[in-house]
Amino acid sequence: MKDSITLSTMNEIKIISNPIRMRVLRNYYSIGKPATVKQMAVYMGEVPANIHYHVKKLIEINVLELHHTESVNGITAKFYVPTAKHIKIDDEHDASEKYIDEKEVIVSNIFDDGKKEFMKALRSKKNDEKGTIFASKIALTESEYRKVLDYMTTLVDEHRVTEDDDRKYLLFTGIIEIEDSNEDESKI
Repeated sequence: MKDSITLSTMNEIKIISNPIRMRVLRNYYSIGKPATVKQMAVYMGEVPANIHYHVKKLIEINVLELHHTESVNGITAKFYVPTAKHIKIDDEHDASEKYIDEKEVIVSNIFDDGKKEFMKALRSKKNDEKGTIFASKIALTESEYRKVLDYMTTLVDEHRVTEDDDRKYLLFTGIIEIEDSNEDESKI
């Protein structure tokens, strides 16, 4: 598996921005081993034909690939895996409004799915169970920002959940440089 793949065309961005495709891809990461479309459909509680369509689209943009085939009861089963640990969107390729809109769809889908999963876990927790949320503005140098980003990337790579893991945590975070917003803070 490659370290990262960069999507740069409008077609690639549109394909990955579909929320079902994003869930399919995330679940391939979660399973942590090659899986067929049927296995993925069962895992997600979806119809195999629907998942097959989305898997074909993910293969088209090279974020999923055929790992191997097996003969199962005379039928050739195809097992797929993600092609890279990380998927990046090329920020310098196109600054058109449509491109920016598609990137916003991707970010929104990630946050919406993370929020749903976080809230579901929060509702099921007892007061003594582990869970923390941060939403803070912090001041970082470029070097410190890079260190935080590298640390988070390494943490995720080394501890990516597989279906065999007993204890699982949702790490739901983002980091982005912001403009100084003294006006907003003075209204408080």
